[in-house]
Amino acid sequence: MKIVLFRRGDADSEAGVKPWPELVQAMGDYFSSLEAEGRVYAGEGLKPSSQAVRVTFKDGKAVVTDGPFAEAREVIAGISLIDVPDMEAAAEWLKQWPTEDAHGNAEIEIRDLGCPGGLPGFGDPATAGEGRRYAVLLLSTDAAEADFIPPNEVLAKMADANRRGQEAGHLIAGEGLKSSRSGKRVKFTGGKPQVIDGPFAEVKELVAGFWIVRAASIAGAITWAESYPFPGKEWATVEIRQLYEQEELFGP
Repeated sequence: MKIVLFRRGDADSEAGVKPWPELVQAMGDYFSSLEAEGRVYAGEGLKPSSQAVRVTFKDGKAVVTDGPFAEAREVIAGISLIDVPDMEAAAEWLKQWPTEDAHGNAEIEIRDLGCPGGLPGFGDPATAGEGRRYAVLLLSTDAAEADFIPPNEVLAKMADANRRGQEAGHLIAGEGLKSSRSGKRVKFTGGKPQVIDGPFAEVKELVAGFWIVRAASIAGAITWAESYPFPGKEWATVEIRQLYEQEELFGP
């Protein structure tokens, strides 16, 4: 079962604090068993929301709002894609999340991958290429939380845009998410984990799908978002966040 882990933001991640050696070692050790089994598909850090934008579509027009965004825990600081037997196994594994992260107060959201309309996920966020990488996060709505299935013509336009973007080389990955009803959160307080079952009430903090695009700058990622046929585009909101490159976090 392929799932996504969203590591929620905190004061350090929003300040752009880079991981210290003990944290790097602890996280490497923690993921090593899954990596050895080939069950880690991606692990990406997101730059602070002060360097991000949100694009809200109103009556077909895009309104761009610059970050930072109000609350650190409303934003995502990291994305990992892993393969586990089921949600329960994922939660049990996450209970052992290194206490070095977030000083023992990390919060990780577990979400089940899968577009309600049946569009397949694709790509690898780490695919090499020119330009910066940006995560385009489709923020959730009440309709998405009800697993709303877009009309066939919208799904066809999305599939075509995905195909053309991959062929052009600027769209390198994309995944839809099921509603948070099937999700969980593992929240640490002083190193002690608490598992919280979905659904989650704060819909505006949730993600309904994401794409990874390459562009010369965030302006290019905004242009891509403005052209993409998101479901419910007349009311959709996307958050655009630049991904860290390995050398930025750990050196060459």
